[in-house]
Amino acid sequence: MRNFFIPLFAILWPYTASFAQNQAPVISSLFASADWNTNTLTLTYDIADAENDPLEISVGFSDDQGKTYDLTGLLPQPAGDVGFPVMPGAGRTVTCDISALAAFQNTFTVRLVADDKQDFDLQALVNEVDSARLRADLGFVQGIRHRSTGLSHLEDMRDSLRRHFSGLDLFLEEQTFLYSGATGRNILGYAPGTSNAEKVIVVDAHYDTVKDAPGADDNGSGTVGVMEMARLLSRYPAKKTLCFIGFDMEEDGLRGSAAFVSTGIPAGNQIEGVFNFEMIGYYSEQPNSQEIPAGFNLLFPDATAQIAANQYRGDFITNVANSGSAALGLLFTTSAQQYVPGLKVVPLVVPGNGSIAPDLLRSDHAPFWLTDRPALMLTDGADFRNNCYHTPQDTLDGKLSFTFMSNVVKATLAAAAQLAEIQHGDWAVTTFQSVVRTTETPDCEFTFRYDPGDLDALNFQFTHCFFREVYLEILDAKGTLIHNELLSPNEIAPYYGIMVHWLASGIYFAKISWPGGVRSQKFTIHH
Repeated sequence: MRNFFIPLFAILWPYTASFAQNQAPVISSLFASADWNTNTLTLTYDIADAENDPLEISVGFSDDQGKTYDLTGLLPQPAGDVGFPVMPGAGRTVTCDISALAAFQNTFTVRLVADDKQDFDLQALVNEVDSARLRADLGFVQGIRHRSTGLSHLEDMRDSLRRHFSGLDLFLEEQTFLYSGATGRNILGYAPGTSNAEKVIVVDAHYDTVKDAPGADDNGSGTVGVMEMARLLSRYPAKKTLCFIGFDMEEDGLRGSAAFVSTGIPAGNQIEGVFNFEMIGYYSEQPNSQEIPAGFNLLFPDATAQIAANQYRGDFITNVANSGSAALGLLFTTSAQQYVPGLKVVPLVVPGNGSIAPDLLRSDHAPFWLTDRPALMLTDGADFRNNCYHTPQDTLDGKLSFTFMSNVVKATLAAAAQLAEIQHGDWAVTTFQSVVRTTETPDCEFTFRYDPGDLDALNFQFTHCFFREVYLEILDAKGTLIHNELLSPNEIAPYYGIMVHWLASGIYFAKISWPGGVRSQKFTIHH
Protein backbone atom coordinates (compact mmCIF):
# COMPACT_ATOMS: atom_id res chain seq x y z
CA MET A 1 0.00 0.00 0.00
CA ARG A 2 1.64 3.19 -1.16
CA ASN A 3 2.37 6.27 0.99
CA PHE A 4 1.19 4.82 4.30
CA PHE A 5 4.73 4.91 5.66
CA ILE A 6 6.92 7.64 4.22
CA PRO A 7 10.67 7.12 4.81
CA LEU A 8 12.84 10.03 5.92
CA PHE A 9 14.46 10.49 2.50
CA ALA A 10 11.01 10.90 0.95
CA ILE A 11 10.16 13.63 3.47
CA LEU A 12 13.42 15.46 2.86
CA TRP A 13 13.46 15.01 -0.92
CA PRO A 14 11.34 18.08 -1.82
CA TYR A 15 13.82 20.26 0.03
CA THR A 16 16.96 18.69 -1.39
CA ALA A 17 15.77 18.44 -5.00
CA SER A 18 16.06 21.28 -7.45
CA PHE A 19 13.93 24.23 -6.37
CA ALA A 20 13.35 24.94 -10.05
CA GLN A 21 10.85 22.10 -10.11
CA ASN A 22 7.32 22.88 -8.97
CA GLN A 23 6.77 20.25 -6.32
CA ALA A 24 4.30 17.53 -7.20
CA PRO A 25 1.31 16.76 -4.96
CA VAL A 26 1.65 13.97 -2.39
CA ILE A 27 -1.11 11.49 -1.54
CA SER A 28 -1.13 9.87 1.91
CA SER A 29 -3.44 7.87 4.19
CA LEU A 30 -5.47 6.33 1.37
CA PHE A 31 -8.08 3.96 2.80
CA ALA A 32 -10.96 2.01 1.21
CA SER A 33 -14.10 0.82 2.99
CA ALA A 34 -16.64 -1.32 1.11
CA ASP A 35 -20.26 -1.64 2.26
CA TRP A 36 -21.66 -4.54 0.26
CA ASN A 37 -25.15 -4.13 1.71
CA THR A 38 -25.45 -0.82 -0.13
CA ASN A 39 -22.81 -1.62 -2.79
CA THR A 40 -20.93 1.54 -1.87
CA LEU A 41 -17.19 2.06 -1.62
CA THR A 42 -15.85 4.98 0.39
CA LEU A 43 -12.31 6.19 -0.17
CA THR A 44 -10.62 8.60 2.21
CA TYR A 45 -7.27 10.25 1.62
CA ASP A 46 -5.09 13.22 2.42
CA ILE A 47 -3.52 15.26 -0.37
CA ALA A 48 -0.80 17.91 0.03
CA ASP A 49 0.57 20.31 -2.55
CA ALA A 50 3.25 22.86 -1.70
CA GLU A 51 1.84 25.45 -4.12
CA ASN A 52 -1.78 24.70 -3.13
CA ASP A 53 -2.64 24.05 -6.80
CA PRO A 54 -6.11 22.80 -7.74
CA LEU A 55 -5.80 19.10 -8.54
CA GLU A 56 -7.35 16.59 -10.88
CA ILE A 57 -8.19 13.41 -8.96
CA SER A 58 -9.04 10.16 -10.75
CA VAL A 59 -9.86 6.69 -9.45
CA GLY A 60 -9.19 3.35 -11.14
CA PHE A 61 -10.27 -0.20 -10.26
CA SER A 62 -8.45 -3.48 -10.87
CA ASP A 63 -9.26 -7.14 -10.29
CA ASP A 64 -5.78 -8.39 -11.28
CA GLN A 65 -3.78 -6.91 -8.38
CA GLY A 66 -3.02 -3.69 -10.21
CA LYS A 67 -1.66 -4.88 -13.53
CA THR A 68 -4.59 -3.30 -15.36
CA TYR A 69 -7.40 -1.02 -14.27
CA ASP A 70 -9.90 -2.45 -16.73
CA LEU A 71 -12.82 -2.49 -14.28
CA THR A 72 -12.98 1.30 -14.14
CA GLY A 73 -15.32 1.69 -17.11
CA LEU A 74 -17.86 -0.71 -15.62
CA LEU A 75 -18.61 1.60 -12.70
CA PRO A 76 -20.60 4.85 -12.58
CA GLN A 77 -18.61 8.03 -12.12
CA PRO A 78 -17.52 8.38 -8.48
CA ALA A 79 -18.69 11.34 -6.41
CA GLY A 80 -17.07 13.61 -3.88
CA ASP A 81 -13.48 14.84 -3.92
CA VAL A 82 -12.75 13.56 -7.41
CA GLY A 83 -12.38 15.14 -10.85
CA PHE A 84 -11.19 18.73 -11.28
CA PRO A 85 -10.74 20.91 -9.35
CA VAL A 86 -10.06 19.35 -5.94
CA MET A 87 -8.13 21.48 -3.47
CA PRO A 88 -5.39 19.95 -1.29
CA GLY A 89 -6.32 19.02 2.25
CA ALA A 90 -6.90 16.25 4.76
CA GLY A 91 -9.88 13.93 5.02
CA ARG A 92 -10.90 14.02 1.39
CA THR A 93 -13.68 11.54 0.52
CA VAL A 94 -14.79 9.73 -2.64
CA THR A 95 -17.83 7.45 -2.90
CA CYS A 96 -18.38 4.87 -5.65
CA ASP A 97 -21.28 2.64 -6.64
CA ILE A 98 -19.64 -0.82 -6.83
CA SER A 99 -22.72 -2.91 -7.55
CA ALA A 100 -21.14 -4.01 -10.85
CA LEU A 101 -18.38 -5.69 -8.82
CA ALA A 102 -20.70 -7.72 -6.62
CA ALA A 103 -20.39 -10.84 -8.78
CA PHE A 104 -16.58 -10.82 -8.74
CA GLN A 105 -15.23 -12.96 -5.91
CA ASN A 106 -11.91 -11.22 -5.68
CA THR A 107 -9.62 -8.73 -4.00
CA PHE A 108 -9.87 -5.39 -5.75
CA THR A 109 -7.13 -2.80 -6.08
CA VAL A 110 -8.01 0.89 -6.13
CA ARG A 111 -5.60 3.46 -7.53
CA LEU A 112 -5.93 7.16 -6.77
CA VAL A 113 -4.08 9.55 -9.09
CA ALA A 114 -3.52 13.25 -8.39
CA ASP A 115 -2.29 15.63 -11.10
CA ASP A 116 -1.73 19.36 -10.51
CA LYS A 117 -1.54 19.97 -14.28
CA GLN A 118 1.76 21.82 -13.93
CA ASP A 119 4.62 21.46 -16.41
CA PHE A 120 7.01 18.69 -15.48
CA ASP A 121 10.59 19.79 -14.84
CA LEU A 122 12.13 16.82 -16.59
CA GLN A 123 15.66 18.18 -16.25
CA ALA A 124 15.33 18.09 -12.45
CA LEU A 125 14.29 14.44 -12.56
CA VAL A 126 17.09 13.59 -15.02
CA ASN A 127 19.57 15.16 -12.62
CA GLU A 128 18.50 12.74 -9.89
CA VAL A 129 20.04 9.74 -11.65
CA ASP A 130 22.58 8.64 -9.06
CA SER A 131 25.93 7.29 -10.25
CA ALA A 132 26.83 6.25 -6.68
CA ARG A 133 23.68 4.15 -6.49
CA LEU A 134 24.49 2.58 -9.86
CA ARG A 135 27.93 1.62 -8.58
CA ALA A 136 26.56 0.22 -5.30
CA ASP A 137 23.90 -1.82 -7.11
CA LEU A 138 26.44 -3.14 -9.61
CA GLY A 139 28.67 -4.22 -6.73
CA PHE A 140 25.94 -6.67 -5.80
CA VAL A 141 24.94 -7.62 -9.35
CA GLN A 142 28.39 -8.56 -10.66
CA GLY A 143 29.17 -12.24 -10.42
CA ILE A 144 28.46 -15.24 -12.64
CA ARG A 145 24.71 -15.39 -13.30
CA HIS A 146 24.34 -18.49 -15.44
CA ARG A 147 21.82 -21.32 -15.22
CA SER A 148 24.51 -23.99 -14.78
CA THR A 149 27.68 -22.36 -13.39
CA GLY A 150 26.15 -19.48 -11.41
CA LEU A 151 22.66 -20.57 -10.47
CA SER A 152 22.89 -19.36 -6.87
CA HIS A 153 23.77 -15.79 -7.84
CA LEU A 154 21.29 -15.93 -10.69
CA GLU A 155 18.56 -16.69 -8.14
CA ASP A 156 19.83 -13.86 -5.94
CA MET A 157 19.56 -11.52 -8.91
CA ARG A 158 16.00 -12.62 -9.59
CA ASP A 159 15.07 -12.03 -5.95
CA SER A 160 16.70 -8.61 -6.07
CA LEU A 161 14.65 -7.58 -9.10
CA ARG A 162 11.47 -8.90 -7.49
CA ARG A 163 12.09 -6.95 -4.28
CA HIS A 164 13.06 -3.83 -6.19
CA PHE A 165 9.92 -3.75 -8.35
CA SER A 166 7.62 -4.72 -5.48
CA GLY A 167 9.15 -2.09 -3.22
CA LEU A 168 8.27 0.56 -5.81
CA ASP A 169 4.62 -0.64 -5.83
CA LEU A 170 4.96 -1.77 -9.41
CA PHE A 171 2.82 -4.72 -10.43
CA LEU A 172 5.23 -7.66 -10.28
CA GLU A 173 4.94 -10.36 -12.91
CA GLU A 174 7.14 -13.33 -13.68
CA GLN A 175 7.12 -15.05 -17.06
CA THR A 176 8.63 -18.53 -17.11
CA PHE A 177 9.82 -20.49 -20.12
CA LEU A 178 11.84 -23.64 -20.70
CA TYR A 179 15.13 -24.00 -22.54
CA SER A 180 17.65 -26.84 -22.51
CA GLY A 181 16.15 -28.42 -19.41
CA ALA A 182 16.21 -25.17 -17.40
CA THR A 183 13.49 -22.71 -16.46
CA GLY A 184 14.09 -19.15 -17.55
CA ARG A 185 12.44 -16.27 -15.70
CA ASN A 186 11.65 -12.83 -17.04
CA ILE A 187 11.01 -10.43 -14.15
CA LEU A 188 8.63 -7.59 -14.99
CA GLY A 189 7.43 -4.49 -13.14
CA TYR A 190 4.42 -2.63 -14.56
CA ALA A 191 3.28 0.94 -13.91
CA PRO A 192 -0.11 1.01 -15.67
CA GLY A 193 -0.94 4.15 -17.59
CA THR A 194 -3.65 6.48 -16.34
CA SER A 195 -5.46 7.15 -19.65
CA ASN A 196 -3.77 5.23 -22.48
CA ALA A 197 -2.70 2.11 -20.61
CA GLU A 198 -2.84 -0.07 -23.73
CA LYS A 199 0.18 1.85 -25.07
CA VAL A 200 3.31 0.40 -23.47
CA ILE A 201 6.88 1.66 -23.16
CA VAL A 202 9.43 -1.04 -22.25
CA VAL A 203 12.78 -0.47 -20.52
CA ASP A 204 14.79 -3.67 -20.40
CA ALA A 205 18.13 -5.40 -19.96
CA HIS A 206 19.19 -9.02 -19.61
CA TYR A 207 20.47 -10.03 -16.19
CA ASP A 208 22.13 -13.35 -17.08
CA THR A 209 25.79 -13.92 -18.03
CA VAL A 210 27.86 -16.44 -19.94
CA LYS A 211 29.30 -19.36 -17.99
CA ASP A 212 32.57 -17.85 -16.79
CA ALA A 213 32.10 -14.07 -16.69
CA PRO A 214 30.98 -11.92 -13.73
CA GLY A 215 29.21 -9.70 -16.26
CA ALA A 216 29.72 -6.25 -14.77
CA ASP A 217 29.35 -4.56 -18.14
CA ASP A 218 27.55 -7.46 -19.84
CA ASN A 219 24.98 -6.89 -18.65
CA GLY A 220 25.09 -5.78 -15.07
CA SER A 221 25.44 -2.21 -16.29
CA GLY A 222 22.16 -2.47 -18.21
CA THR A 223 20.40 -4.21 -15.31
CA VAL A 224 21.22 -1.48 -12.78
CA GLY A 225 20.22 1.08 -15.40
CA VAL A 226 16.74 -0.47 -15.56
CA MET A 227 16.54 -0.50 -11.77
CA GLU A 228 17.47 3.20 -11.54
CA MET A 229 14.91 4.17 -14.18
CA ALA A 230 12.21 2.19 -12.37
CA ARG A 231 13.11 3.92 -9.09
CA LEU A 232 12.73 7.40 -10.55
CA LEU A 233 9.87 7.00 -13.02
CA SER A 234 7.64 4.98 -10.67
CA ARG A 235 7.27 8.00 -8.38
CA TYR A 236 4.99 9.70 -10.89
CA PRO A 237 1.91 8.69 -12.86
CA ALA A 238 2.12 8.55 -16.65
CA LYS A 239 -0.62 8.43 -19.25
CA LYS A 240 0.91 5.34 -20.91
CA THR A 241 2.09 2.13 -19.28
CA LEU A 242 5.74 1.72 -18.32
CA CYS A 243 7.07 -1.84 -18.17
CA PHE A 244 10.50 -2.56 -16.68
CA ILE A 245 11.92 -5.98 -17.58
CA GLY A 246 14.88 -8.10 -16.58
CA PHE A 247 15.23 -10.64 -19.38
CA ASP A 248 16.72 -14.08 -18.73
CA MET A 249 18.79 -16.31 -21.05
CA GLU A 250 19.83 -13.61 -23.48
CA GLU A 251 23.18 -15.36 -23.65
CA ASP A 252 21.40 -18.54 -24.80
CA GLY A 253 20.08 -16.87 -27.93
CA LEU A 254 17.67 -14.14 -26.77
CA ARG A 255 15.40 -16.75 -25.19
CA GLY A 256 13.77 -14.44 -22.66
CA SER A 257 12.91 -11.59 -24.98
CA ALA A 258 11.71 -14.02 -27.65
CA ALA A 259 9.38 -15.62 -25.10
CA PHE A 260 8.03 -12.24 -24.06
CA VAL A 261 7.37 -11.10 -27.62
CA SER A 262 5.70 -14.38 -28.57
CA THR A 263 3.52 -14.98 -25.49
CA GLY A 264 4.05 -12.26 -22.90
CA ILE A 265 2.45 -9.18 -24.47
CA PRO A 266 -1.20 -8.95 -23.37
CA ALA A 267 -3.84 -8.89 -26.09
CA GLY A 268 -4.72 -5.34 -27.03
CA ASN A 269 -1.43 -3.87 -25.84
CA GLN A 270 0.61 -1.83 -28.29
CA ILE A 271 4.37 -1.58 -27.77
CA GLU A 272 5.13 2.07 -28.49
CA GLY A 273 8.85 1.85 -27.82
CA VAL A 274 11.53 -0.37 -26.30
CA PHE A 275 14.72 0.97 -24.71
CA ASN A 276 17.09 -2.01 -24.49
CA PHE A 277 20.26 -1.51 -22.43
CA GLU A 278 23.01 -3.76 -23.81
CA MET A 279 26.25 -2.88 -21.98
CA ILE A 280 26.32 0.82 -21.09
CA GLY A 281 29.37 1.15 -18.83
CA TYR A 282 32.61 0.88 -20.82
CA TYR A 283 34.13 4.21 -21.84
CA SER A 284 37.53 5.18 -23.17
CA GLU A 285 39.02 8.44 -24.40
CA GLN A 286 42.04 6.63 -25.81
CA PRO A 287 42.44 6.87 -29.62
CA ASN A 288 41.75 3.57 -31.41
CA SER A 289 39.82 2.15 -28.47
CA GLN A 290 36.75 1.67 -30.66
CA GLU A 291 36.62 -0.88 -33.46
CA ILE A 292 33.89 -1.10 -36.05
CA PRO A 293 32.35 -4.26 -37.55
CA ALA A 294 33.15 -5.36 -41.08
CA GLY A 295 30.98 -3.56 -43.61
CA PHE A 296 29.99 -0.90 -41.09
CA ASN A 297 31.52 1.84 -43.24
CA LEU A 298 29.34 0.83 -46.19
CA LEU A 299 26.07 0.73 -44.25
CA PHE A 300 26.74 3.74 -42.05
CA PRO A 301 29.17 6.13 -43.78
CA ASP A 302 28.14 9.13 -41.67
CA ALA A 303 28.62 7.29 -38.38
CA THR A 304 31.94 5.89 -39.58
CA ALA A 305 33.10 9.39 -40.48
CA GLN A 306 32.01 10.67 -37.05
CA ILE A 307 33.95 7.92 -35.25
CA ALA A 308 37.01 8.36 -37.47
CA ALA A 309 37.04 12.12 -36.91
CA ASN A 310 37.19 11.38 -33.19
CA GLN A 311 40.23 9.09 -33.71
CA TYR A 312 38.17 5.96 -33.00
CA ARG A 313 37.75 6.82 -29.32
CA GLY A 314 35.25 4.68 -27.42
CA ASP A 315 33.67 7.64 -25.66
CA PHE A 316 30.10 7.49 -27.03
CA ILE A 317 26.89 5.50 -26.74
CA THR A 318 25.58 3.84 -29.89
CA ASN A 319 21.86 4.37 -30.44
CA VAL A 320 20.80 1.55 -32.77
CA ALA A 321 17.38 1.70 -34.46
CA ASN A 322 15.94 -0.06 -37.48
CA SER A 323 13.75 1.53 -40.14
CA GLY A 324 10.59 1.10 -38.09
CA SER A 325 12.26 2.58 -35.01
CA ALA A 326 13.80 5.67 -36.60
CA ALA A 327 11.46 8.09 -34.80
CA LEU A 328 12.27 6.43 -31.47
CA GLY A 329 15.99 6.70 -32.22
CA LEU A 330 15.59 10.39 -33.00
CA LEU A 331 13.75 10.91 -29.71
CA PHE A 332 16.68 9.40 -27.80
CA THR A 333 19.29 11.46 -29.66
CA THR A 334 17.41 14.75 -29.21
CA SER A 335 16.74 13.93 -25.55
CA ALA A 336 20.46 13.41 -25.00
CA GLN A 337 21.25 16.70 -26.70
CA GLN A 338 18.72 18.62 -24.61
CA TYR A 339 19.06 16.99 -21.19
CA VAL A 340 22.56 15.40 -21.18
CA PRO A 341 24.68 17.56 -23.52
CA GLY A 342 27.89 15.92 -22.28
CA LEU A 343 26.86 12.53 -23.69
CA LYS A 344 28.13 11.75 -27.18
CA VAL A 345 25.65 9.73 -29.22
CA VAL A 346 26.32 7.90 -32.48
CA PRO A 347 22.91 7.11 -34.03
CA LEU A 348 22.42 4.25 -36.48
CA VAL A 349 19.34 3.29 -38.49
CA VAL A 350 19.58 -0.24 -39.86
CA PRO A 351 17.53 -0.91 -43.01
CA GLY A 352 14.44 -3.11 -42.71
CA ASN A 353 14.31 -5.50 -39.76
CA GLY A 354 18.08 -5.39 -39.23
CA SER A 355 18.93 -8.73 -40.82
CA ILE A 356 21.40 -7.02 -43.15
CA ALA A 357 23.65 -6.33 -40.12
CA PRO A 358 23.81 -9.47 -37.93
CA ASP A 359 26.20 -7.82 -35.43
CA LEU A 360 23.36 -5.42 -34.59
CA LEU A 361 20.87 -8.22 -33.86
CA ARG A 362 22.71 -9.66 -30.89
CA SER A 363 20.53 -8.35 -28.09
CA ASP A 364 16.97 -8.31 -26.79
CA HIS A 365 15.72 -5.58 -29.12
CA ALA A 366 15.91 -8.04 -32.03
CA PRO A 367 12.66 -10.00 -31.34
CA PHE A 368 10.82 -6.67 -31.28
CA TRP A 369 12.30 -5.62 -34.62
CA LEU A 370 11.39 -8.97 -36.15
CA THR A 371 7.73 -8.44 -35.18
CA ASP A 372 7.60 -4.82 -36.40
CA ARG A 373 7.72 -3.21 -32.96
CA PRO A 374 9.88 -0.11 -32.43
CA ALA A 375 12.95 -0.77 -30.29
CA LEU A 376 16.41 0.65 -29.67
CA MET A 377 19.63 -1.05 -28.63
CA LEU A 378 21.72 1.30 -26.50
CA THR A 379 25.22 -0.10 -26.31
CA ASP A 380 28.83 0.77 -25.58
CA GLY A 381 29.89 -1.52 -28.42
CA ALA A 382 30.44 -4.80 -26.56
CA ASP A 383 33.48 -6.65 -27.94
CA PHE A 384 34.17 -3.85 -30.41
CA ARG A 385 35.25 -1.72 -27.41
CA ASN A 386 35.41 -3.75 -24.22
CA ASN A 387 38.25 -6.28 -24.37
CA CYS A 388 36.92 -7.90 -21.17
CA TYR A 389 33.73 -8.94 -22.95
CA HIS A 390 32.68 -12.52 -22.03
CA THR A 391 35.79 -13.05 -19.88
CA PRO A 392 36.45 -13.39 -16.14
CA GLN A 393 37.87 -9.85 -16.29
CA ASP A 394 34.45 -8.25 -16.90
CA THR A 395 34.39 -6.56 -13.48
CA LEU A 396 33.55 -3.03 -12.41
CA ASP A 397 36.77 -2.05 -10.59
CA GLY A 398 38.75 0.39 -12.69
CA LYS A 399 37.11 -0.69 -15.92
CA LEU A 400 33.73 1.04 -16.06
CA SER A 401 32.78 4.71 -16.05
CA PHE A 402 29.82 5.43 -13.81
CA THR A 403 29.61 8.98 -15.09
CA PHE A 404 29.14 7.59 -18.60
CA MET A 405 26.70 4.96 -17.37
CA SER A 406 24.61 7.52 -15.51
CA ASN A 407 24.57 9.81 -18.55
CA VAL A 408 23.16 7.00 -20.69
CA VAL A 409 20.48 6.35 -18.08
CA LYS A 410 19.69 10.08 -17.94
CA ALA A 411 19.15 10.34 -21.69
CA THR A 412 17.01 7.19 -21.70
CA LEU A 413 14.96 8.40 -18.77
CA ALA A 414 14.27 11.69 -20.55
CA ALA A 415 13.18 9.91 -23.73
CA ALA A 416 11.04 7.31 -21.94
CA ALA A 417 9.35 9.93 -19.73
CA GLN A 418 8.37 11.99 -22.76
CA LEU A 419 7.12 8.97 -24.68
CA ALA A 420 5.10 7.75 -21.68
CA GLU A 421 3.67 11.27 -21.12
CA ILE A 422 4.74 11.58 -17.49
CA GLN A 423 2.40 13.60 -15.27
CA HIS A 424 3.26 16.08 -12.53
CA GLY A 425 1.43 14.22 -9.81
CA ASP A 426 1.34 11.30 -7.43
CA TRP A 427 -0.43 7.96 -7.17
CA ALA A 428 -1.35 5.58 -4.39
CA VAL A 429 -3.07 2.20 -4.16
CA THR A 430 -5.10 0.31 -1.61
CA THR A 431 -7.32 -2.80 -1.68
CA PHE A 432 -10.75 -3.98 -0.63
CA GLN A 433 -12.41 -7.41 -0.58
CA SER A 434 -15.45 -8.82 -2.29
CA VAL A 435 -17.84 -10.87 -0.19
CA VAL A 436 -19.85 -14.06 -0.66
CA ARG A 437 -23.49 -13.56 0.32
CA THR A 438 -24.64 -16.95 1.51
CA THR A 439 -27.83 -15.76 3.25
CA GLU A 440 -29.49 -14.14 0.26
CA THR A 441 -31.69 -15.85 -2.30
CA PRO A 442 -30.40 -15.03 -5.75
CA ASP A 443 -32.93 -13.62 -8.13
CA CYS A 444 -31.06 -14.47 -11.31
CA GLU A 445 -28.72 -17.43 -11.80
CA PHE A 446 -26.83 -18.20 -14.96
CA THR A 447 -23.55 -19.54 -16.25
CA PHE A 448 -21.34 -17.60 -18.58
CA ARG A 449 -18.67 -19.01 -20.88
CA TYR A 450 -16.58 -17.64 -23.71
CA ASP A 451 -15.80 -20.25 -26.38
CA PRO A 452 -12.94 -19.20 -28.66
CA GLY A 453 -12.04 -21.06 -31.81
CA ASP A 454 -14.71 -22.33 -34.16
CA LEU A 455 -17.62 -21.07 -32.08
CA ASP A 456 -16.07 -17.80 -30.95
CA ALA A 457 -19.21 -17.07 -28.94
CA LEU A 458 -20.38 -15.82 -25.57
CA ASN A 459 -22.67 -18.55 -24.22
CA PHE A 460 -25.23 -18.06 -21.44
CA GLN A 461 -27.41 -20.65 -19.70
CA PHE A 462 -30.05 -19.29 -17.32
CA THR A 463 -31.15 -21.84 -14.71
CA HIS A 464 -33.06 -19.61 -12.27
CA CYS A 465 -34.18 -16.10 -13.10
CA PHE A 466 -37.37 -14.34 -11.92
CA PHE A 467 -37.33 -11.71 -14.64
CA ARG A 468 -38.74 -11.87 -18.14
CA GLU A 469 -35.90 -9.73 -19.50
CA VAL A 470 -32.32 -8.95 -18.54
CA TYR A 471 -30.07 -6.38 -20.17
CA LEU A 472 -26.78 -7.47 -21.75
CA GLU A 473 -23.92 -5.06 -22.46
CA ILE A 474 -20.49 -5.76 -23.94
CA LEU A 475 -17.87 -3.15 -23.08
CA ASP A 476 -14.24 -2.74 -24.05
CA ALA A 477 -11.37 -2.25 -21.59
CA LYS A 478 -12.04 1.50 -21.40
CA GLY A 479 -15.71 0.99 -20.58
CA THR A 480 -16.98 1.96 -24.02
CA LEU A 481 -20.25 0.24 -24.90
CA ILE A 482 -19.71 -2.06 -27.90
CA HIS A 483 -22.96 -4.03 -28.00
CA ASN A 484 -26.22 -4.23 -26.05
CA GLU A 485 -29.47 -6.19 -26.24
CA LEU A 486 -32.33 -7.51 -24.16
CA LEU A 487 -32.41 -11.24 -23.32
CA SER A 488 -35.40 -13.30 -22.23
CA PRO A 489 -34.02 -15.86 -19.73
CA ASN A 490 -37.17 -17.98 -19.54
CA GLU A 491 -37.14 -18.48 -23.31
CA ILE A 492 -33.47 -19.55 -23.59
CA ALA A 493 -32.92 -23.30 -23.63
CA PRO A 494 -30.40 -24.68 -23.22
CA TYR A 495 -27.92 -21.96 -24.31
CA TYR A 496 -27.97 -18.52 -25.78
CA GLY A 497 -24.91 -17.65 -27.82
CA ILE A 498 -23.64 -14.31 -29.10
CA MET A 499 -21.05 -14.45 -31.87
CA VAL A 500 -18.16 -12.08 -31.15
CA HIS A 501 -15.68 -12.93 -33.93
CA TRP A 502 -16.07 -9.35 -35.17
CA LEU A 503 -14.41 -7.95 -32.05
CA ALA A 504 -10.71 -7.05 -32.27
CA SER A 505 -8.20 -8.79 -30.03
CA GLY A 506 -8.30 -7.35 -26.52
CA ILE A 507 -10.00 -7.39 -23.12
CA TYR A 508 -13.79 -7.07 -22.86
CA PHE A 509 -16.53 -7.31 -20.25
CA ALA A 510 -19.96 -8.89 -20.48
CA LYS A 511 -22.36 -7.17 -18.08
CA ILE A 512 -25.86 -8.51 -17.35
CA SER A 513 -28.22 -6.37 -15.29
CA TRP A 514 -31.76 -6.79 -14.00
CA PRO A 515 -33.87 -4.87 -11.49
CA GLY A 516 -31.79 -4.78 -8.33
CA GLY A 517 -28.84 -6.77 -9.63
CA VAL A 518 -25.89 -6.85 -11.95
CA ARG A 519 -23.12 -9.31 -12.81
CA SER A 520 -20.00 -8.82 -14.90
CA GLN A 521 -17.31 -11.08 -16.27
CA LYS A 522 -14.11 -10.34 -18.11
CA PHE A 523 -13.06 -12.22 -21.25
CA THR A 524 -10.14 -11.91 -23.63
CA ILE A 525 -10.27 -12.32 -27.39
CA HIS A 526 -7.21 -13.51 -29.28
CA HIS A 527 -7.13 -13.59 -33.08
